[in-house]
Amino acid sequence: MREPDLSVILVNYNVGALLLGAVRSLLDQQFAGPDGEDGRLEILVIDNASGPTDAVFLAALPNTVSLFRNDRNLGFATAVNQGIEQSHGRYLCILNPDARLLSGAIAALLAHLYRHPEVGAVGPRIWVDEGRTLLLPPEPLPTLGSLLRSAFGGSRRGPEDRRGRQRTMRALGLWRAKEPIPVEMMPGTCLVAPRQVFDRIGGFDPGYFLYYEDAEWCWRLQRSGYHLAWVPAAELLHYYNQSAQQDQAAAGAHAARSEARYVRRRYGWVGAMLYRLSRRAPGLMTRTRVEPLEGLVELGRLEGPPQLVLPDGSGSQERLIEVSDDHAFAHTAVSVAESSTFQFPADVWVRMAPGRYYARCVDTGTGRCLARWSWAKPA
Repeated sequence: MREPDLSVILVNYNVGALLLGAVRSLLDQQFAGPDGEDGRLEILVIDNASGPTDAVFLAALPNTVSLFRNDRNLGFATAVNQGIEQSHGRYLCILNPDARLLSGAIAALLAHLYRHPEVGAVGPRIWVDEGRTLLLPPEPLPTLGSLLRSAFGGSRRGPEDRRGRQRTMRALGLWRAKEPIPVEMMPGTCLVAPRQVFDRIGGFDPGYFLYYEDAEWCWRLQRSGYHLAWVPAAELLHYYNQSAQQDQAAAGAHAARSEARYVRRRYGWVGAMLYRLSRRAPGLMTRTRVEPLEGLVELGRLEGPPQLVLPDGSGSQERLIEVSDDHAFAHTAVSVAESSTFQFPADVWVRMAPGRYYARCVDTGTGRCLARWSWAKPA
């Protein structure tokens, strides 16, 4: 029997209902193998000791899915590596269980890899809402400089504003893109690579329990001479961060430990020392973080998704909307609006964790920020 062309690995932790949707979206995919014949698909689910409420969903998985159960939560990276070891495909896909592939996604991703052997991994265009209003653009690899700037207050007047404008205009280019674009990093939400790439550079570092394992892997990939490509013809819907929301305090602790490990692995002991010092300067961090954002409109506590009234731009009616849980907009979802208002997607609102959020409207012609808003979503 012919080996699978593609093995898809999903790590589940208490999101069984969403996992079933991810598996259904995989079974609906049609793609060709590298030999041009109909593609053969293998699906592996690694369950990281989910609670009893997930049992009914795991039992409902199609019998063509290989299910492996851990007796404790081993973390995302270790579970992915378990899936790789058990898989047989010539190509491997890491897919979050809270994601859903849209029609033609796998075919577009694999076709790019078939044509470009210099590309080590590819990823899709990622939307966070059903209406494909908010896009999660691929981000640059975190650097020691970017992490230090974040520690000391993020975006302020001066050079950081220029960096912010550069990120904004890059996001606009990604929104408009029709052809694949080279990128520095693809998130572990959906990442497809030839098996030989994993054989050469290794899997995810098991020292990362959650977060940063994808960044470190993409860094190793590029050090080995491969490129990464973002393929906009492949589209995916991501019900963002659903596992982590179950215990936000634990997720935050994992993120902090993983970030420190990433710095140590990439920049050595000198970088790790600078990073630790930046985290031990609470006075300076407080002074920079509380600096008010110029022109910020406070919307208060909202019980439902906001509708933002957009100011006019420099000529074109097209304006870029950025949404973030960070006042410095280090990580954003983006949209392009041509009307006078922007309605925040209701299906995203219901999935958002309680907390404070920020949005801004940017002139696509000049990169100038036209308006800023902030609101709190209550528990």
